[in-house]
Formats: sequence, structure tokens, C-alpha cells
Amino acid sequence: MQFNKIIGQDHLKKKLRETVKNNRVAHAQLFYGGEGVGKLPLAIAYAQFINCKDENKFINGDSCGTCPSCNKYNKLIHPDLHFVFPIAGGDESKKPISSNFLTEWRELLLQNDGYITLNDWYQKIEIERKQAVINVSECNQIIQTLNYTSYESDYKVMIIWMVEKLYYVAAPKLLKILEEPPDKTLFLLIAEHTEQIINTIMSRLLPVKIPRIDDDAITEAIKKRFNVDDPIANQVAQQANGSFTEAVSLLDQSEDRKANFDRFKDWMRMCWTFDAQGLLDFSEKVAREGRESNKSFLQFSLVAIRNSLALNYTKYAYIRIAEEERVFYENFSPFVNHLNIVMFTNEFNKAINHIERNVHSALVFFDLSLTIVKLLKMK
Repeated sequence: MQFNKIIGQDHLKKKLRETVKNNRVAHAQLFYGGEGVGKLPLAIAYAQFINCKDENKFINGDSCGTCPSCNKYNKLIHPDLHFVFPIAGGDESKKPISSNFLTEWRELLLQNDGYITLNDWYQKIEIERKQAVINVSECNQIIQTLNYTSYESDYKVMIIWMVEKLYYVAAPKLLKILEEPPDKTLFLLIAEHTEQIINTIMSRLLPVKIPRIDDDAITEAIKKRFNVDDPIANQVAQQANGSFTEAVSLLDQSEDRKANFDRFKDWMRMCWTFDAQGLLDFSEKVAREGRESNKSFLQFSLVAIRNSLALNYTKYAYIRIAEEERVFYENFSPFVNHLNIVMFTNEFNKAINHIERNVHSALVFFDLSLTIVKLLKMK
């Protein structure tokens, strides 16, 4: 994967190239930022650039894409490129460590140029209803792998995707190898929620913030990759909030978003009228869809609440949403105000946390619904 495949992020690509040119490559770096901004493809392109054998790569500003090292990086099969990612015990024939899922991982990355979400990965390996982590066995495997000498390249590269999913019991093992890494080893850790990373691990990493992608870059990428007209590409880019994966989701007729919006709308109406039986049926139905789907819907709902608050105080607030959503949020906005917004936020975050901790989803949603009934009456 080359830098020229990365959408936008020109300033950051230049900065990364300069670290290689000036021999200032930190051995443990954390690429962090929102979903869909290109953290993973940037990490792969950076590693490929470091190990590219072309003497003109600094002049050209990119790896050559054709040397033996680049050819293997392009297929994600370089023997000195290693990946770790969240896994749950699914297929009985496979132990829950990343090396046993590399075929699926490579397929997903190559199909999407590296722009994937956690839900994409869970769907790929069919674990939507399970909680995936980076476990102790995985960290033992990291140590074992990196203790071998490199096969072909100057650097052995370990890319750990979604490091915030590291199981707390496994943290000391990862910390040890970060503190005492083998020579010529490069750790590129990737995260979306740095607040969930253990402080002792954070302190060993050089943070590299990956900003949102600018709208023009997303527009051009959509037009090039999906052959859509300018008006559609522009509208999708404006609503994507700097995330290419969100843009792709929106472009795919926004089926999931539309379903979440319709469900949120019905939910709030049942809460307002206090339709107890309807709320109970709703909670049981949602619970059957799996934890990751539940979390995604709760996150969407929290954003919807915040959009309503913005429209309550500023009718013409600039929010990247479809017209149908804006109309509903404007009508709903009087019920979200300075008296209840903090409690709304706390209750939704608490519900997300409970889902992550395997509390029964139906109970979580029904309890949250009863709280929302009270919050909507606060004026």
C-alpha cells in the first residue's frame, strides 16, 4: 500500500516521510483518530515506505511499489510485516489469535484499500454477537514473533489495530516488549479511543494524531472509486464528517443509518407517550441483534440527541444530516435542553458501557427507556 492510495492527509504523509529521511523513526508510535480517517492504511503505507529498496523514494515521495519488498507489502504478505487485531472465540477450529485469521484479514483490507471499521471486521469473521479482545495468548505470540530475526527487511513491523481492545490482563506483556523491544523493531499501534488505553502503555508511545479527511479529498475519492456524479459525491462528503468509511456507508444508500434513524424516531415517540408495552417489545427486539449492533445504535442515538440540542438553541445550526433527520430533530429539539443534556449523555454512555460488559441488552434498553421518559419531561 503506497501513500498515493491514502485519501487526503498530505501534510501528515509529508511528516511521516521526513521521519524516515532524517532517521527519526520512533520505535513505538500510536496512530489515533476517528473512524475512517485512514489510520490503518497510513500505518501500512508508512511501513512500506520505510522498507522500500528504491533509492529514489525520497525524491518521488513514495515507495516504488515494484521492488520485492513493495510487491509483498502490496499483497500484505511480507514476512516482516505482522498484524494483531481483536478476535473472539468463534470457529472452534481456530484459536483466537490473529495469525489464524490472516486470510480473512488480508481479504478485507485489500477489498477496501485498508479503510475498514470494527464492525466490518466482526462481520467478516462472523462474531457480531461476541466481544472481541486482544488477549494474553496474542501478546505471548507478539513476543515470540519479534524475538526471531528479520527475514528480508531492516525493520520488523508490528501493526496492532484497535489497541484499546487490549485485555487488561494482557497489558503487562505488551508493556514489557514496548519497553525492551528487539533491535530494528517498529510498533505501529492504532486506536480510536485513546482514553481506553492503559496509561502505562500510552506513556511508551509517540502519539500521531490522524485528523479528519477534508471534504474535497473525500469527494474526489468517491468520484474516482465509485463513479458517481458531483452532486451526490459532494453531499456524501459533507455528511461524512471527515470519515471515508462513513462516506462509503452513506453512499451505500444509507440503509443502516436510515434504519437507525427510523428506530430512534419510533423509540422517542414511545418514550414521550410512555407506551410501556411498546418499549418492552422494542427492548426485546433490539436485544436480539447483538452487542455491536446495540452499541452502534446507542451511539447513533446519542449523536441524534446532541443534534437536537444544537437545533434547540440555534435553528440554523450547521449539522451534516439529511433533510428528513433535520425536520425531526427540529420538532424534537424542545425536549432536549440545558436541564437534561448532561443526564442524557451520561445515561447513554452508561448504557453503552453496560452493553460492553455483557449486561443483558433488553434490560439495558428498557431501563434506559424509563429514564428517557423522565428526561423528556424536564423543561
